Amino acid sequence: MSADWKTQRDKYVTERVLDQINWYNRKGGANKNRFYLCRSLVIFSCALIPLLVGYANGAMNWLKYVAGFLGVVVAISEGVLSLRKYRENWSIYRLSAERLKREYLLFENQVSDDYATGDETAFRRFVLRAEQIMASENEDWKSSLEQQESQ
Repeated sequence: MSADWKTQRDKYVTERVLDQINWYNRKGGANKNRFYLCRSLVIFSCALIPLLVGYANGAMNWLKYVAGFLGVVVAISEGVLSLRKYRENWSIYRLSAERLKREYLLFENQVSDDYATGDETAFRRFVLRAEQIMASENEDWKSSLEQQESQ
């Protein structure tokens, strides 16, 4: 084994694989947080609207405006969830990160038959599989966009 391919391996793992895993984790986490924020706004607002409407009479007539505002919050939050697909994006990023982590661990620990030798050929197989995983994430995006367009 030449030191050159080991340098290439280390660079690929650090600059491509681990970087992509971190990127997927960050993007997945951001989409998860946005999903939970929008969904929490919907739940909170929907729960308060009937309560506020029930008390919106006499001196507390202004509560009907608060209830109306919360109805707008519900509509906007649901629209954002529908448009931005935070839950779907979170799932795609999370799945891609986990697939890539799994393949990386198999390679690093020389677990599968394909990686058992730990040589340059095993590294090439790893690169091919890692790139396929990352490309499949792009395919997931493409199919998600096509599904949105067909609806």
